[in-house]
Amino acid sequence: MATSGGTADHPQIDADVQQRYESIDGVNAIQTTIVSRNGTVASRTTYHATLQPGTERKRLVPINSTARASNMRISDGSTLWLYNDRRESATRVPLPETESDRGERLQRLFTKLDESKTDPQSVEPLPVVPQSERRPVKSTEEMTVSYRGTEPVDGREAYVVHVTPRNETKAYEQTVWVETQRFFPSKKRTAWTADGKHTVVTTRYANISYDTDVSSDAFSPDFPDDTTISDPEPADRRFYLRCQLCAT
Repeated sequence: MATSGGTADHPQIDADVQQRYESIDGVNAIQTTIVSRNGTVASRTTYHATLQPGTERKRLVPINSTARASNMRISDGSTLWLYNDRRESATRVPLPETESDRGERLQRLFTKLDESKTDPQSVEPLPVVPQSERRPVKSTEEMTVSYRGTEPVDGREAYVVHVTPRNETKAYEQTVWVETQRFFPSKKRTAWTADGKHTVVTTRYANISYDTDVSSDAFSPDFPDDTTISDPEPADRRFYLRCQLCAT
């Protein structure tokens, strides 16, 4: 069993982090993502979220948003669909990989906390930036990981893990709150500075339900037949009706 104890530098974990995370058979939750720039909130969007840990399968249905455009997001693991009900259109985005490496990244974060007992591990921050938001430049610097104790998130205790470049420039940093029993990242805060703009993206989950046995149909696009489908390829942009796609 995993415990929430430990020293100020290292949590006590007697569990396979990756296995525990990927064994979750579906998650239903309310997801809220807030994007701030230079201290001002640029957007706040809340979704009904259906996720399948260990894969890229997800379904995010907007509840409310301050963003100019709020899209339903559906991923079956190989394709991400962004549906705009106001325009009755959807963008189809191919994904580079069919399986998620998030469980492996979580495992490396906790292994990195105590390199005195293991071989040194390279770590990468968890992916967190929403579609259409500018991504931070991917750092090639070695990252350092620090443990900041535990805090409750959505009524469950969570390990607080901080990731930053070893040179501590603060041009990039990420804090992840990882639930102590199932190792689900229930909150993430990523901050970076680029072109004079300091961007902070915070994603938090509430009303979390685990092992919801989600049907694969939840990750298939179910837009109206007259939805216009586009491919984001500048050199060869094509448009379809959903009913035409079904016929091919």
